[in-house]
Amino acid sequence: LEMDLREALEKDEFFLAYQPTIDLQDMSPNGVEALIRWKHPIRGVVQPDDFVPLLEETGLITEIGKWVLEEACRQGAVWRQAGYPIGMAVNVSGRQLDSDQLIVDIEEALSHSGLDPETLTIEITETALMRNIEETARRLTEIKQLGVRIAIDDFGTGYSSLAHLQRFPVDALKIDRS
Repeated sequence: LEMDLREALEKDEFFLAYQPTIDLQDMSPNGVEALIRWKHPIRGVVQPDDFVPLLEETGLITEIGKWVLEEACRQGAVWRQAGYPIGMAVNVSGRQLDSDQLIVDIEEALSHSGLDPETLTIEITETALMRNIEETARRLTEIKQLGVRIAIDDFGTGYSSLAHLQRFPVDALKIDRS
């Protein structure tokens, strides 16, 4: 599986599925979340739970994460130019958040696509948020200065509290379903 993953990006086997978010007041779509999928030549469509942990373990998540950012921003810009005023949310891994390269990747994805930064939301899990608090806060502040929104995903699964969140420039919380 690891060998197949290393070749999957080159062979254009990854694709994004878009899960809509809905405005509950009028039930209209107001955004989408980009979700990676893998169309394996033998196994068919592989769900993220079956390959994202391996991407994290091998470090391939940074390269794949950059591709996801680029593709999601490109598609978001296409939809907005076609008259659909929706936002785009992209999940970012803890490994990506551990490096300043994430800021560069976001800047490049926005620049290449022409997507308005205010329509992009970066989603980070609570666990990733708390790994290196000082560096994470600094990086998130730099991302926020680009005009990008920040959401904490799976809030309530880790050990942070609402008080901890005051350290971070967070726009939204996504409460874990458990």
